[in-house]
Amino acid sequence: MTCLRLNGYTLNLDQAQLFDRHGQAVELRPQALAVLLELGRRPGELVTKLDLGARVWPGVSVTDDSLVQCVVEIRRALGDSRQQVVRTMPRRGYLLIVDAADTAPRDVRRFYRLGAALAMVAVAIVAVWQLLLPGAGSGPPKVHNRMVADVAVLPLRVLNTSQEGSPDGNGLAYMIASELARNPDLHIVSTLATAELSGKNLSPARIAAMTRARYLVDGSAERRGDRLQLHVQLIDSGNNRIVWSGRFKPTAQDLPDVTETLISRISASLGATVRESDRAALRSRAPASLDVHARVLRTLALTMAPSSESLRQARQELELAVRLDPNYAPAWTGLGLVKKMLIFGHHDPGLGRQDLPQAIADVRRAIALDPLRASSWRVLSLVTDAGQDPESAVSAAERAIELGPGDPDNWVVLAGALHYAGRTQAAIEAFEKAISWNPVRPAHYALYGARLRYSVQDYEDALRFARECMDRTPAIGVCKAVWLSSLIRTGHAADAEAAWPALVAAAPSLQTYRMTPRNTPMALAVDEDLDRLRKSNTSAMAQ
Repeated sequence: MTCLRLNGYTLNLDQAQLFDRHGQAVELRPQALAVLLELGRRPGELVTKLDLGARVWPGVSVTDDSLVQCVVEIRRALGDSRQQVVRTMPRRGYLLIVDAADTAPRDVRRFYRLGAALAMVAVAIVAVWQLLLPGAGSGPPKVHNRMVADVAVLPLRVLNTSQEGSPDGNGLAYMIASELARNPDLHIVSTLATAELSGKNLSPARIAAMTRARYLVDGSAERRGDRLQLHVQLIDSGNNRIVWSGRFKPTAQDLPDVTETLISRISASLGATVRESDRAALRSRAPASLDVHARVLRTLALTMAPSSESLRQARQELELAVRLDPNYAPAWTGLGLVKKMLIFGHHDPGLGRQDLPQAIADVRRAIALDPLRASSWRVLSLVTDAGQDPESAVSAAERAIELGPGDPDNWVVLAGALHYAGRTQAAIEAFEKAISWNPVRPAHYALYGARLRYSVQDYEDALRFARECMDRTPAIGVCKAVWLSSLIRTGHAADAEAAWPALVAAAPSLQTYRMTPRNTPMALAVDEDLDRLRKSNTSAMAQ
């Protein structure tokens, strides 16, 4: 019997069946199972896309999207969120990595198991011997050594909130996380997710468990005159041990130096490295005052849960911030993003598509002031009209990833840009990478998931993502459009027709909504279904 162990699961090649850790059969679509079996017949070897296509779909011409959909289903079934079992070889194909115990013949594995047992006994003896030595345990604690550490930055608790110009805890967490994400050895949980969880009054330990973060950055902040009082600590969630803590009392001018110290200390405690180029980036220009800094932090928090009112308020705060300090890059980045959100969400009658070039110019001004801020490049990708210039949006997102490889939000934005550029396979892979270290994903991730799953005709998953998007961000019209079309495409046209009147009443823009990018298969399909619903509703009203 030929069996392979894959992340604790068992693939029986003779029976052509996958079994979970409890011996229960795992159901896969026939095409997905066929792809897994082909990879399993050559474990550890590159299997090209062409070869997989010829063997799984003989005599049929299929697109890369069909293969990608199968790989995504296989990874989901195996719990392979980090893509360590089914590995993508860009532009070439895939290879299957079996569990370490299966890479050697049975007698060799038996030898290694015996060796491992003896090694464990030896380690125990050494540990006891060290404990008996004088002064044992008095040395510095060893740093947890791993290639990648998952870190969640919790919103800082703000003390004395009645103080005018108090900082915002969510905004501070966002800035700390963005700087930590420069480190290629760290994976940062999106602060959009941690902000949402902390709003539910969950304990730090519970948030760590839900996000699967090994380390937590927690702390407090207080404004005292022209100084901030910051207390930050790094916590190992596995044993609740405080790995490092620090207290700072910076003025506005001290903020860059304090940021560098904070990030360097946290990185060093995790055994990670901060490149010299990143150290230079941490020394970005200080804000003119703590008032400017506080306004930018507040607007970061306002855009995390956007509404018409909060976005208009954010625009006012940022326009005042750039007047007070026209050389502070984060203020210009925020202003460009808020304008874009107001324009595309139709939240401000004073702004329209003709104002989009100014929003882009605001972000480009931020980049000119501070070209090493990953968040500015990410926002540039977002504000670029990807329907008209998708490759510019892709280029900006790729630059954001170069500067902040550990920030999942950068990967999600790249997925969106690649989708608009028609590079669906690469978009899905970027999206899967982002959600692999975000078990509790931010609300807007569902929008990207809905678009990507729809684009590969996986209407069931598109329906699920679109429903989540509707529930968590009801102001976004595209989610409703994709949900309605997915209902029709999954054979529930009557449900879509029944839901149409209430959705239009809540979002009148659905009456004239057109999908972007124009003339793509997805846009044509969604627009066709919406037109059908409009026609059906008009006929019903006429009767």
